[in-house]
Amino acid sequence: MATKQRRSGGREGTTVNLPGVTAEFHQPDHYIPTRDDLAGAVNTVRSRLPSGRSMVFYGGLGALAVFDVLAWPVAAAIGVGTALAQQSAAEGGPGSAGGRRSPAQPS
Repeated sequence: MATKQRRSGGREGTTVNLPGVTAEFHQPDHYIPTRDDLAGAVNTVRSRLPSGRSMVFYGGLGALAVFDVLAWPVAAAIGVGTALAQQSAAEGGPGSAGGRRSPAQPS
């Protein structure tokens, strides 16, 4: 005999009474993301991806390594160096002016 009951917390459950055994089944607590949640996740991922031009550069560098035009350690060093240089330039770190001093900097 199965009976439906509403438990504390608003979750619906079903109890099955069999000879010698009683089983209780409860609806699982699942969070279903909304459209806004998904849009926020997509925007976060997009903000972390390199630009299309950078993706082409890194893809070409990877292809050169795959086809043995460049050794993979050389391609990795070029890729890491380029990424670090771009990050430094974006943050306005030292060396972002190409090693040249601007007129405002004292010598």
